[in-house]
Amino acid sequence: MTNRQAVHGSFANTSADWRVTVNFGFHRRRSVLGVNAPATLHGAAGVYDQARIANRARVIGYAIDARRQRFPEETPFVYRPHAEAGETFVWDDDARASMKDYNLLDLSI
Repeated sequence: MTNRQAVHGSFANTSADWRVTVNFGFHRRRSVLGVNAPATLHGAAGVYDQARIANRARVIGYAIDARRQRFPEETPFVYRPHAEAGETFVWDDDARASMKDYNLLDLSI
């Protein structure tokens, strides 16, 4: 994991296999709440209201639970916004299916 502003690169994928790249960026809630996001190649325009931010943040809860399942001896990270709201997330087949088109909610501000 690196800072998204780090200079990086890789050689061209010359195999028949897919190469997947996952880019994540984090913004403070207060910096995006109420922001009008323009339409992009991968998503529609919209306002970053509480519901959209909560929908985006659920992946954090799923990631924490996926790690808990993989490393049960570790003390799981507590993501304060979820804990304060009494929300719990379980990484399972239903959660995995719910991630379809998650990227359409990407932050483009």
